[in-house]
Amino acid sequence: MCRITIAEAERDFANLVNRVYSEGIQVDLQRDDKVIAHLSPAAPRSSLKVRDLNAFLLALPKLQDDADAFLNDVRTIRRDIPAETDPWA
Repeated sequence: MCRITIAEAERDFANLVNRVYSEGIQVDLQRDDKVIAHLSPAAPRSSLKVRDLNAFLLALPKLQDDADAFLNDVRTIRRDIPAETDPWA
């Protein structure tokens, strides 16, 4: 669990809330040396934590004889579905 001061949280509150939501982190907010609030996700989006992602990916089954078919499927999807463009660019 992360602990930051109220002043630190104030500086970039939107980013802090986004990290709590997207990464599932929990943050203790402190004033002086006392924790006065706790920021945590309303509900977990997934039981998988960011810190566990590499182990999860390494544990996935490896492609076997179906690797070529999978590659062809991905190429077909990329060809048939255009990439999204950034409307702000």
